[in-house]
Amino acid sequence: MLSYEAVAEAIEAEGRKLGKLAEQCLELAMAAAEAEATYKVAFATSRMTYRDYAAANGIRTTVDAVEDHATLECADSRRAYLLAQGELTAMRDALRAAQARLDGLRTLATGYRQAGG
Repeated sequence: MLSYEAVAEAIEAEGRKLGKLAEQCLELAMAAAEAEATYKVAFATSRMTYRDYAAANGIRTTVDAVEDHATLECADSRRAYLLAQGELTAMRDALRAAQARLDGLRTLATGYRQAGG
């Protein structure tokens, strides 16, 4: 069984971890936003470029063909975007788990104080 002092030390350690995780989460959120913007701009640019090319050369095309072309052309930026989103989701899960551990430790410390120990 943990002593009150051990619980207090664990709270401090978990609080430091939580702070670091929050900083990392912010960095990943910014990277994910940047990756999303890069992908969306590339996708829109590709669609417009393909439509302009088709129109200039008298090529009839469909919306699906334009979308397929843009999807293929932007596969790398889409992959980077999806990976950044995945990393952010994983970090948010880790942040929530750390918060839950900290909440549990605080509850345990409250129980010690109420019991007078």
